[in-house]
Amino acid sequence: MTSSYKKKQRPPTRWLGRWGWLARLALAGCLCSARSAAADGTNRFPDLSEVFQGRVFTNEFARDVFFLRQIRERYPAQWPSLLAVNITVGDYVVESEKLRRFVEEAGVAGENTDDPSSCASLAGMVTNTEFYTNISRPEIQEAAALSLIEIGPTGRLALANAFTQTHYQLDPESLEFLANAIGNSGVSDPDLSRAVAAAAFTLTTTNGGSYPRCTREAVRSLLRLANGPEALRSHLNTNEVFNDPGRFQAVIDGVAEARCDSLATNLESLADAVKIKLPTLAPGPDPYRDDLADLQTRLQKTIQSLRSTAK
Repeated sequence: MTSSYKKKQRPPTRWLGRWGWLARLALAGCLCSARSAAADGTNRFPDLSEVFQGRVFTNEFARDVFFLRQIRERYPAQWPSLLAVNITVGDYVVESEKLRRFVEEAGVAGENTDDPSSCASLAGMVTNTEFYTNISRPEIQEAAALSLIEIGPTGRLALANAFTQTHYQLDPESLEFLANAIGNSGVSDPDLSRAVAAAAFTLTTTNGGSYPRCTREAVRSLLRLANGPEALRSHLNTNEVFNDPGRFQAVIDGVAEARCDSLATNLESLADAVKIKLPTLAPGPDPYRDDLADLQTRLQKTIQSLRSTAK
């Protein structure tokens, strides 16, 4: 299975100016206020001046996070509308820098709140095919993943649920971005560990194969998590290896690049098993035998490298 993915276009991005997404909020607030006033005359979107109340901020990030927290806490009826007007496929395509900034600020503003509206909106960017199959935006995919992690258990579960068979088959590259964000976070979460492990060992292409690059990157990301080595160790068994030695070539490459010397003993056991298995296979052209022989070579090189590092 080839490891090259479809190339996505990267159109130029535009910046909305100093006020960024807050410029849009002023307009959205007017529209939302009009609708709310027509409904009951009370549930209106506040003016920016009403929210800030003359406060001065040291930087725009702090200002924006304060604004988001105020809306979520003081004007909860307007919170879903605010999220909806700022997290759109259109912005994902042509206003990527503005959207990335909003996503990062929403994560900080909602940290440890487990806010369901925030989780649902952010999860859409990693589960909705209109986003991740459109164009390649690794910076937004990773920002959404980190914000979901920050928000709480519901956000982390939503992120884990993005690792599906359909997602893998449609766009494995975006799963690499999500796995990388999870690995960089260092979060200890069993759902996320299982999700990244699925990308490495379980999810398959339409013909039952796998994408080597996605496997390798998922392994590297998994090994950056506190419980990652243990999660990976459970897959280093002869049943799984002999069932798909081609996929395990990429697994071993990931272990080598992560330089996880705690797995050296497990790799030595696998190398011994492969050494015993190879002579039992009939000689001659055989893709399975070739994959197993190549795996043996990678195992030996990786073991040697890990043992030399540990000295």
